[in-house]
Amino acid sequence: MNNNLVILSVLMVCLVIVGISAGSSQNESPSTIVKTDAGLISGFQQDNLRVFHGIPFAAPPTGELRWKPPASVIPWDDVKETKEYSATCPQRVSTDKTPSSGSEPLNMSEDCLYLNVWTPAKSDDEKLPVMVFFYGGGFADVAGSMPVYNGTALAEKGVIVVTPNYRLGALGFLAHPELDSESIHNSSGNYGILDQIAALQWVQRNIGSFGGDPSRVTIFGQSAGGESVLIHLISPESKGLYQQAIVQSGPFWANGAIINATHSKENAEQFGEWFAQNLGYSGPDAIEQMRNISPEDLINATPWSPSSFRTTHTVMFEPTIDGWVIPDTLDTMFRLLQENAVPLMIGNNANDGATLAADANMTVPEYISFLTNRFGDEAGAVLEKYPANSTSEVQLRLAEIMTDYDFSDSVKFAAGSMGDITPDTYLYRYSYVIPGQPSGAFHGSETLLLFGVPGVPSDPVVAGNVVDLWTRFAKTGDPNGGMNITWPNYTKKKGQYLDIDTVPSVKSDNSTSALFQDLE
Repeated sequence: MNNNLVILSVLMVCLVIVGISAGSSQNESPSTIVKTDAGLISGFQQDNLRVFHGIPFAAPPTGELRWKPPASVIPWDDVKETKEYSATCPQRVSTDKTPSSGSEPLNMSEDCLYLNVWTPAKSDDEKLPVMVFFYGGGFADVAGSMPVYNGTALAEKGVIVVTPNYRLGALGFLAHPELDSESIHNSSGNYGILDQIAALQWVQRNIGSFGGDPSRVTIFGQSAGGESVLIHLISPESKGLYQQAIVQSGPFWANGAIINATHSKENAEQFGEWFAQNLGYSGPDAIEQMRNISPEDLINATPWSPSSFRTTHTVMFEPTIDGWVIPDTLDTMFRLLQENAVPLMIGNNANDGATLAADANMTVPEYISFLTNRFGDEAGAVLEKYPANSTSEVQLRLAEIMTDYDFSDSVKFAAGSMGDITPDTYLYRYSYVIPGQPSGAFHGSETLLLFGVPGVPSDPVVAGNVVDLWTRFAKTGDPNGGMNITWPNYTKKKGQYLDIDTVPSVKSDNSTSALFQDLE
């Protein structure tokens, strides 16, 4: 009897596989059962798309796998149902209630290394372009499994969309000497970046089964996700896993005006040791003991400021220059033209600093002291350009400084570097203001249009342009062809970029700040 059941099970699996093959070769609706390298999965049909939520791309990073590079998924025998979003990775609970964050309680779990796929392919031999999205959130919150990053609007344009989760905060970016000693690379931290690399490796192995082309992968991301894309552009571990890149307001400078994109290994490990000691753990078994702490306790032990400005200015857990995943600072690698030469679309929002610099509560004397400490001999010139005579004016000037120095200057620097080694480089400025939004074209507002977030009162023409530009670039490496305007390639000499607004236009600006000039 048992042998008969085994034979029957084998026959059923064979019939499923045959059904997949048959469905792929006919004009009827494609199968929502797909074979991955770890086993069969079952998704669902959504109009003309097949959708799969919660596909595991790595083993749960729990127990002894906490603070380790992602391990391989354990294969399964039955058909795994992938119709629901997975839990988000453990993270701080933000008080931000903008449309991008939502206000529903999060389902969080350390078992969070899953991804989602939206595919318009009718068969597995269509070889459609693939877009892999890395979310922002300061490497501290947000997740690819949040419904806000619904890939439907993009996939309906003929691309496959993949949104993976990656570890955040202390669980994703803790650096510590004891963790170095466990690593064959003498490296620690950057586990969240390694998760992203594991997701890209999964795409290379499996996306063909969803009708995608692993040789036509575009990585794109916003904020911390944009910085992640910049990291993949200079990381030897990521090379060959993608062919194009889009960076949306990604922090860049190692020592920015307000935002520092990365930590040195020394500083990251010093903070890691302080963090462990603050939890009551030191000595040779500190990490072993910390692997027994609940993820909630680790997140709650991380110092957070209620001020967006303070949090942005003092990010504790973020990418580390470890000499392995990240060989050197982003600005150093780009200055030396060491980035991977691929088609690049990069830009920032006109008011990136409006929300990120909020609640600084800085007096005029404190503002002057801040500028002096940050800019040194250039502080006088900065103060002349950004004068303030009241706390409210200080708030406005800090937002302008962050937008100009930390975002606008950095994207021009990165685009100028990439433009020196490949002509397929495009710079944009996103200026469109959602009606009724007092913060202007705030940080991340373009993602609301890009992912078609419900309830956002945007101009459908602008939203259509954004989706069209991003997907055209993913298909061809050139965003042109959908609007009655030509977006020119970016060069440092001409400084031309596309201003994305109600009426898109090409503008030119190759001016730079003193800080930017010092780095050239």
